[in-house]
Amino acid sequence: MNLEKIKCFVDIVKYNSFTKAAQENYITQAAISQQIASMEAELGFPLFVRSKRGFTVTDSGKSFYESSLRLLALYSRSLSRARCIAHNLSGYISLGIWPGLDTTHTYCVIQRLLQAYPSMQITIRPGTPTELFHKYTVGKLAMAIAMPYDFSDNTISDAVIEPLLTCGWRLFVSRDHPLAQFDAVDIADIRNEKFAVQGEESIGFQTYNLTVTEQMLNHHALSPAFVVPNFDTQQMLVATNQAVMLLPECCHPTVPALFQSIRLTGYPETCTFSAIWRSHSASPVLLAYAALLKEYFAARSAGACAFPPLDAASFPACFGENARAEA
Repeated sequence: MNLEKIKCFVDIVKYNSFTKAAQENYITQAAISQQIASMEAELGFPLFVRSKRGFTVTDSGKSFYESSLRLLALYSRSLSRARCIAHNLSGYISLGIWPGLDTTHTYCVIQRLLQAYPSMQITIRPGTPTELFHKYTVGKLAMAIAMPYDFSDNTISDAVIEPLLTCGWRLFVSRDHPLAQFDAVDIADIRNEKFAVQGEESIGFQTYNLTVTEQMLNHHALSPAFVVPNFDTQQMLVATNQAVMLLPECCHPTVPALFQSIRLTGYPETCTFSAIWRSHSASPVLLAYAALLKEYFAARSAGACAFPPLDAASFPACFGENARAEA
């Protein structure tokens, strides 16, 4: 019995229709009926009970359907692994993602990537935009996803920068902050607030420009009271009511319940998250991931969703041993 027959049977049960199953398999309804008759003869038991009103699946057919689903899934995984080996698409890639970004979006793209390339090993490395850019420049990351710096001052001749998502900004304060009672505030009314920003200006041998947030504050004649090295410290200062912080609308704190999110008025600027990678050393898998990212965020910007979103709690367990997140 060949897999084409089994797939025809599965599609009939799935769609509860011989006609729809025939369309899905690009054959006529007469041909798919012949396929099922041939299967039943081989199996020695009926899969369907036919009547003038349609058909129902027999108990034996239901049992065979469950087994067929597992068989087709096993075949698909085996074929993907074999193709990876044949085209040398197994290996390891390291992806850097700013932890404040809503990572459920990038994770569901990773899930799709691992479905296509199950032999790949993927590591997620969180970090501030500065840290991610530094790790990228020294070759520790195959790709970084963050708010980009002004790359004009840095020599990265083979860099590919793909804008993914543009959004506005929101103010985050502690639940005990006086501003927590408001749904929106004007930028002019928060000039006396103490802002905490992530802004390492120097890491190792290379000096970077001001972070995007610092640039925005400077534009509005606002000065940060705290320049901290990481997102955790920034959140701690805000959660304990020592500071406030600006985050892009597409980002969120690690524990949202500790914070109040407030819409900003009089603050028209936006920020863009981009993916950056090296063109000359990009593997086929990395290019496939970049294409999936572009497809996903283009659909998201258009108000659609290319892939079903994941519950953040399901990562990385849903990927098994092929993907892991580093602290």
